[in-house]
Amino acid sequence: MTDIEAKDAIHALACRYAQAVDRREFARLLSLFTPDALLTGPGFSLDGAAAIAEGMSALGRYSATQHHVHHQLVDVDGDSASGETYCIANHVYADEAGVPRKLDWGVRYQDRYVRHDGQWRIAARTLVVDWTQDLPLKG
Repeated sequence: MTDIEAKDAIHALACRYAQAVDRREFARLLSLFTPDALLTGPGFSLDGAAAIAEGMSALGRYSATQHHVHHQLVDVDGDSASGETYCIANHVYADEAGVPRKLDWGVRYQDRYVRHDGQWRIAARTLVVDWTQDLPLKG
């Protein structure tokens, strides 16, 4: 596999992650992370693919999410790689008064990847939130 093919596969991996999360298909995450993967972010740490899939159920407090995967820089070294993926994560919810709102996060995923049985998987992911905005949702 060339570096270009590896980078394309890793970008598709980031998109599959966003799709699984937004569709609430958390069991799909088991095939995107290594069994011993670590996912960390502000105020949380999930150890292992099963814990990651289970931990994502916390997104149930939002009526919808939409993760927009943007640019990605990846360095490939054989069957391992590291990279950073930019994402805007939208979260729709209702506040205590029932007013619809949208919480947006400017995110960078700092990742380590490994290729196992010909498939790239996330071995470690750190979610860095660079900015947030929380606005009333209209329309």
